[in-house]
Amino acid sequence: MSTSFVEADHPRARSGEFVDKANSAPVDTLAAVSTANPLARRFDTVEEKVEAMRAELEAGVDALAEDENWQRHLQVMSKFHRYSFNNQMLIGIQCPEATRVAGFKVWKSLGRNVMKGQKAIAILAPKVVTKKDPDGLIETDEAGRPIKRVVGFTSASVFDVSQTEGEDLPKVYEELSEEPPEGFIADLEAAIAATGYTVEYRKTGDSSLGFTSPSSKTVVVDPDLSPGTRATTLAHELGHIRCGHLERLDEYHTGHAGHRGAMEVEAESFSYVLSRMNGLATNLKPASEYVAGWSTREPEALRESGETLQKAIKATVGESGWSNVVE
Repeated sequence: MSTSFVEADHPRARSGEFVDKANSAPVDTLAAVSTANPLARRFDTVEEKVEAMRAELEAGVDALAEDENWQRHLQVMSKFHRYSFNNQMLIGIQCPEATRVAGFKVWKSLGRNVMKGQKAIAILAPKVVTKKDPDGLIETDEAGRPIKRVVGFTSASVFDVSQTEGEDLPKVYEELSEEPPEGFIADLEAAIAATGYTVEYRKTGDSSLGFTSPSSKTVVVDPDLSPGTRATTLAHELGHIRCGHLERLDEYHTGHAGHRGAMEVEAESFSYVLSRMNGLATNLKPASEYVAGWSTREPEALRESGETLQKAIKATVGESGWSNVVE
C-alpha cells in the first residue's frame, strides 16, 4: 500500500456544482413522516418510555442503510452536532424538520414560550448520582469536588423553535451558498494544522482532487479547484484525520476485513455535515455508489460509523475557533 492516503474515486466533480440529492419519496409520504411523533403517546412509567425510545433507535439505525435516510440523518447532525448520536437519531425520528431545540426553561430564559398543545421531543438524559464509599460518605476528587457517576438514562423533553413564540433569535444559515462563506477555507486549514498536518496546494499526479500522506504529515489539494470544491476537499481530508482512519491504514482496502468503503463514506459525510454547518451547499453521492466495498450495512456497523462521525464533528468544532459555524 502506498504511504499516501489517496482517494482516486473522489465523488466531487470538477464542475463546481453543489446540489443536494433530491428525495424521491412521494410528497404525502414525506408529510406523514414529518408530522408523526412515535413517542408522543402517554406512557405509564419513565422506564416504559425509555424502552420505547430504544426500540425506535434500533429501527432508526436499521433504516440508515438506505441512502436517503443516511443523508437525512446527516442533515440532522449538521444542526445538532453537540448532541449524542442517539439523541440526533431521536430528534430526526420525531421531528425531522427541527432546526433548533431546547428545554422548556431554556426557551423561557431566551424570551420564548412553548405554545399551548405542542408535543415535546423526547431525548435521552443521563441519570447522575454522587458516588459514595461503603460507609455512605461522599467521595471527592483531588480538588474536593463530589465525584459523579452515570447509573442509567431517563427521558428528557425538548421543543423545536417552531413550537415556540416570543423574542427573535440570532439568525442561522437559512439558505446555503454554493460559495464557501468568508473564512471557511481558513478555518479548515487551521483545523488541519491543529492535527499536526500541513496543507499543500499542488497537482496530485492522478485524477484525485486531494489526498493525505501520513508519512509526510501532509494534506495535498489540487490548486485549480473552484473555491467550493477546495473547501469540501479540505473537509474530506480532515474527516479522514479526525475519524482516525490514518491510524488504521492496514484496513484501507476492499478485500476481506477491509474498511475502505466505510472510511470513505465517513470522510465524505464529515465533509457534508461540516460544510452545511458553515453555510456551504454541497452534494452527497449515494453511499451505495461511492466506493465499491461499503457493502457491510449491518446495524452495528451503521451505528459505529454514525458515532464515529458525531464524535469527530463535535471534537473538531469544539477545539477550533470556527468563524462561521453556528453553535
